[in-house]
Amino acid sequence: MSFDDYDIVVVDSDEEFLAEAKAVFEGVVTTARSVADAQRLVEAGDLDLLVLGPSNAHEAALESFSLLLELDSDLPVVLATGTITAQLLRAALRYGLRDVIQAPFSAEEIHQVLRDSERRSKRRIAPVAPVEPVGPKAGRVITVASAKGGSGKTVTATNLALLLARDAGPGKVAIVDADLQFGDVCLVLQLEPKLTIFNAAQEIDRLDDSLIDSLLTKHVEGVSVLAAPLEPAFADEVSTAVLIEVVTRLRDKFEYVVVDTASLLDELLLSLLERADDVIFIVDMDLPSVKNAKLALETLRLLKFPSSKIKVVLNRSNAKARLDEGEIERSLKMKISASIPSDGLVPASVNEGRPVVLSAPRSKVAKGFESVAALILGEVAESAKVSKRRWK
Repeated sequence: MSFDDYDIVVVDSDEEFLAEAKAVFEGVVTTARSVADAQRLVEAGDLDLLVLGPSNAHEAALESFSLLLELDSDLPVVLATGTITAQLLRAALRYGLRDVIQAPFSAEEIHQVLRDSERRSKRRIAPVAPVEPVGPKAGRVITVASAKGGSGKTVTATNLALLLARDAGPGKVAIVDADLQFGDVCLVLQLEPKLTIFNAAQEIDRLDDSLIDSLLTKHVEGVSVLAAPLEPAFADEVSTAVLIEVVTRLRDKFEYVVVDTASLLDELLLSLLERADDVIFIVDMDLPSVKNAKLALETLRLLKFPSSKIKVVLNRSNAKARLDEGEIERSLKMKISASIPSDGLVPASVNEGRPVVLSAPRSKVAKGFESVAALILGEVAESAKVSKRRWK
């Protein structure tokens, strides 16, 4: 990838930094020394990237440059600085910057920013296709997602499935482990599956209700589990089309289908989100998780994904991260719908294979998971009311 095809502006008052930047870009870059200079360049035409130098690594400067995003909301802006602090990262998130990178930066780091921006542009041109509405008897699909591994996605998905089963009754809830390489749903539920979604891929031409039943592993609490492949190498054998076909068939058999996913915004996840009735988006109480969530949600907005489907759930909400919930909401441009506190009961429940809503149902963390289930059950109740009103 050559820089010749891009309009990039580097802004800093330090001549030495500007000279170093020119060397990285092999001279193919425009430099500016102030916000006013940068504003004129932004107004003059479509820029591909705005790089702020170390002299702008303070809140007042970032606030000034954030005004340029009103001129071009899709303009990626990154800050290059010698020292990256938590306070600086928070400020960058607050003012809409795409990333904070270490100075001096390399050409490869800039190439990566440009590649990420191009992917978003392509997705913006080809928005998510609308899905045909399903029949009235179809179940509700709830996809649990996050933009960073270790955010508590699988623990949330399993506890949610058990709570929905408590409300709907045995045999009415299924959970699909769509983290095809490293799925842990069966580990968390202490199940040993004999067959997995890999077997569904092998028999996709004769997939019917009886075959699907044989692939499911039953939990004692009445939840049916479609396990991820037992070996990471088998993940390549499960195509997006196979997984969508299986989820579609499951929603015809169950009242609720909970889908646990990998922390990767790829074709598979986008297809699953497309077909979900609800998206539980987990954000952990740390800066990398918030930053990744911001980027993922921005991508979904560019795809015209309906924000009404997304429920942001804050995990480990009482962690000593010194992050303000209001600040997180402003950064994500979405309200936090539910919160799950941090509790030592959770890792203990994972080790025991007995989710916390079963092992400690009166605990604060179990109540947190109940607040997540209430988001889904509340939607169902409201839909039922609307349906009744229509038929009166």
